[in-house]
Amino acid sequence: MAVKQLFSSDETEFRKESTILTALGPKNHAHLIKLLATYEMGKRYHLMFPYANANLRKYWEDHSFPAFDKDTVLWSLKQMCGIASGLQLIHDFRVTVPLSVPGAGGAGSLDVRLGKGKGLGRLTVENGEQWFGRHGDIKPENVLWFAEDQCSAHPHPHPMGVLKIADFGLGRFHGRDSRSRVNPETVISSPTYEPPECKLRLPVSRAYDIWSLGCIYLEFITWILRGSPAIDVFADCRGREATDTQIDDDNFYTIVSEDGVLKANVREGVRAWTEQLHADKNCSELLHDLLDVTMSELLVIESEKRSKASWLHVQLKTLLGRAESDPDYLLKPVPRKPVSGRSNSAPLLDTPKMNGKRNSVTFLDQEKPNAAKSQFKVPVMENPRDLVLRNLGTPSFKPSIVGKTTTWPVSQRPQLAR
Repeated sequence: MAVKQLFSSDETEFRKESTILTALGPKNHAHLIKLLATYEMGKRYHLMFPYANANLRKYWEDHSFPAFDKDTVLWSLKQMCGIASGLQLIHDFRVTVPLSVPGAGGAGSLDVRLGKGKGLGRLTVENGEQWFGRHGDIKPENVLWFAEDQCSAHPHPHPMGVLKIADFGLGRFHGRDSRSRVNPETVISSPTYEPPECKLRLPVSRAYDIWSLGCIYLEFITWILRGSPAIDVFADCRGREATDTQIDDDNFYTIVSEDGVLKANVREGVRAWTEQLHADKNCSELLHDLLDVTMSELLVIESEKRSKASWLHVQLKTLLGRAESDPDYLLKPVPRKPVSGRSNSAPLLDTPKMNGKRNSVTFLDQEKPNAAKSQFKVPVMENPRDLVLRNLGTPSFKPSIVGKTTTWPVSQRPQLAR
């Protein structure tokens, strides 16, 4: 069992999270975390869930260089499809307690500092959207991996385990609201997977989650083709140093000002990296299709033009059906030649195989590593770009400045509150 203690002692916040979890629990969706029980102790609300073996980021790290074979690619596609299906269920759910942010009237609003001299961004919920389920914090740390799924009604569990969406009851904004341990007035730059709506001062909707999901899918495909060290290389590729905040920015978009009007573009490093994945020597037709869907329907600046979760699920089911029946579509390498020079802006990676397994990474423009000195040749990186938000909830992460309570699985089985 995993016990989650809510940060807020407000009963309304407890109802926000428990209502949707309780309502969706009987559906036994294979890719949504199941609420087992709730209780109140010491004026704090607690929720009990099945104990996860790891979150998605930890899973990637523990399986640094997956075999590029039928089992791995099909499992990954099934998980992507299942996560889209789970998100569809969340988005279609009509809540009884509105998922708003603090503020006067309507869905509320929250001002967020954008950095020195950049003014404020504003988080507001699009009118009417507060009555529908929304996650608001999709990231690898909130996708949990279970080696065995004991709560699912599926008669044939996958031997590689299952991924489940967690922490979806609050509809919060990446820890920016008052329920976070972070003071909103001190929040400066956006978390990695946040869409551009906040900095563009536009109201948000369920499409907020679709952008975040696109970010995860792009990292998932990176893991399939190049292994987990390449995910950090990708962060470096799209990273921009924010000199006024002293915090590196690895968002998937860039804000520009044209004639005094703020606009956003998908970051050039993201497009360059995607072209490199298309050009990867192992990239199959399936992976090309996944990359195309991600870039054309998920990582779209205009939120109203992003795919709905329901349509995304339909598309991924179609790709899955073809992949299961056509081995060439699934695995046969058909790398694309880069169509622009932008791929030159991303560090070139080669993932040679040794003894039939991928276990090293070498940059083409660097000297090959001496095997006696190191197993991997990747850039030495400091803390991940998403700071606490990227680490919080990872089983190996021990919080020191974010409070005494973590939410998703900790290294030891949690004890009940005393």
